[in-house]
Amino acid sequence: MKKFLIATLLCMALTVTMVPMAFAADSNYTECMAAIQEQRTIQDQAHQTAESLRKKGYSDSSAYVQAAKSTWNEAQKAIAGYQKLAQYSDEDIRILTTTVFHEAGHTTEQLRQYVAQVVLNRVEHPSFPNTISEVIFQPGAFSCMLDGQWDEPVADSAYQAARDALAGADPSGGAIYYFNPVTATNAWIWSRPEIITIGKHRFCA
Repeated sequence: MKKFLIATLLCMALTVTMVPMAFAADSNYTECMAAIQEQRTIQDQAHQTAESLRKKGYSDSSAYVQAAKSTWNEAQKAIAGYQKLAQYSDEDIRILTTTVFHEAGHTTEQLRQYVAQVVLNRVEHPSFPNTISEVIFQPGAFSCMLDGQWDEPVADSAYQAARDALAGADPSGGAIYYFNPVTATNAWIWSRPEIITIGKHRFCA
């Protein structure tokens, strides 16, 4: 029994240590963990500043203490974003970036982020596959998979849009489709409820 308990504890310890190591091999995870640590350092400094100001007689309503609190809160928002982003692999980011660029790379920052968000919304939607790669490579899902663009180089703007979408809140209102009304020939897509139009593209539920 004693040997069994020791073996069980060893297995548990190995499991605990192996999970972070698996993520650590992924550069996105490593970068996110480093960024989180930086933000926590900022929070510590903001907290110390606020405490020092209070000791000097400044009230919580003073502009100086409020500034320190604001710094702490902004760092907390950044931490939440990095924690969310850290859940995704380098490959997730790569293929999402490629899709964003070839679907909307030469448009606007807003449109690029909305295209990225459509992919993520499909991952969460019961009518679609539940991983980024499966959503993107689903037959006929995105035109860039059909017109030979996929292997072309991508721009940094698409990479940033992908990361922003992975780390942030959904600005699209849950959109799972988009199309260009000028070029769309599929009658079914016109039946989808419109959420917002950005430039030449209509985003729908």
